[in-house]
Amino acid sequence: MKKKMLFLAGTVFLSVNAYSQVGINTSTPSSTLDIKGAIEGNFREITGTSTLDNQDYHVSFSGTSDAILNLPTKSTTDGGVSDFRGRKYYIKNNSLSSKLSLTAAAGQTIRLGGSGTAANTLDLKPGTFGFLTANGVNGWDLDFVATAYNNNWMLANSEVNGPPTTATSQVIPSGTSTFTVVNGCAVTVTVPSGVASSKVVLNFTGWGDAVGSTNSIGSFRFQIVRTGTSTATYASAMMTSWAVGSAALVRYNYPVVYSISNLAPGTYTFTLQVRREDESGTGITTTFWGTMGRADVYVKE
Repeated sequence: MKKKMLFLAGTVFLSVNAYSQVGINTSTPSSTLDIKGAIEGNFREITGTSTLDNQDYHVSFSGTSDAILNLPTKSTTDGGVSDFRGRKYYIKNNSLSSKLSLTAAAGQTIRLGGSGTAANTLDLKPGTFGFLTANGVNGWDLDFVATAYNNNWMLANSEVNGPPTTATSQVIPSGTSTFTVVNGCAVTVTVPSGVASSKVVLNFTGWGDAVGSTNSIGSFRFQIVRTGTSTATYASAMMTSWAVGSAALVRYNYPVVYSISNLAPGTYTFTLQVRREDESGTGITTTFWGTMGRADVYVKE
């Protein structure tokens, strides 16, 4: 009996070594581990400073203030007790405004590759996620990092308003003391939070005509009014002039381009206003047609 047991144990041992591939939901694995089905890893949500361990796989940060995620100390001795080279972590910063700093153990680094310099700490800004792999050198490799924004300017929000589908005119009244709201071109956009820089680029375009006596002249002064999360008026955003000359009518266009940097996060509406100035002549009437407004919000991480 003892001989039979030894023979059976030896057979099992040899079969495990000879057949070194494991299959789940398949009897014919084609890799060392072949899984035909979903893979489930441990999920942990944190709101403050924490430390990764051998039970973690996906860690999600949703705190309201900056925090640190400490990486475990990794041995550089192959086969050692604390040698877990190849271990992977998936980390996501789901915070609206706070950063999560990944910090390697003392004397160890996070390698970025390329022109990036290996460092002990890597900051994940809001909306950023990444993969880390324990390497065989002295710490960790950053396999992949992605974010809603990067170091280049990116279009985050945009709106276009006007001109109306049916051409409509707007007579601009005379007088140099008040501004008139230009119809149909107000635009509303949102400046997101969690970015290093933002820029709102406004572009109002349209055309019009002026009639008056021979050699009549005049000009328009434009301003932009901001409402919403905060209010402001951008005076003298642009000026344009017109001259009738010997004809009774002259046509003109009025592009107004204006840029505003680093507004506080929030939603804003921008409205174009105009005022007639510096006119000379008689029987003058000025009319605007088909004004269109556009606002683009650009952000940089």
